[in-house]
Amino acid sequence: MQLEQTLFFRKPITPWYDSTIACWTLITSMIFVFVFAIAGIFVGSGNPEFQEHVWFPGLLSFLSLFLVVKVFLRLKRRSSKN
Repeated sequence: MQLEQTLFFRKPITPWYDSTIACWTLITSMIFVFVFAIAGIFVGSGNPEFQEHVWFPGLLSFLSLFLVVKVFLRLKRRSSKN
């Protein structure tokens, strides 16, 4: 018995949350969050009452920048494969 020769090799279907438009939307929104967190760091470090809470905008800025870099690398890797 012979194997069928009609195999289908197609590009994998990308889920909506990993599409190019969704990734660029995420990058754009995380850049806004990063700017907002940097403003929070400046305001929090300028006021002595808020200095103990500066860790939160610091963490927020780190996580948003990390997400921007990771999603951008994903887009770059995806575009280099094509």
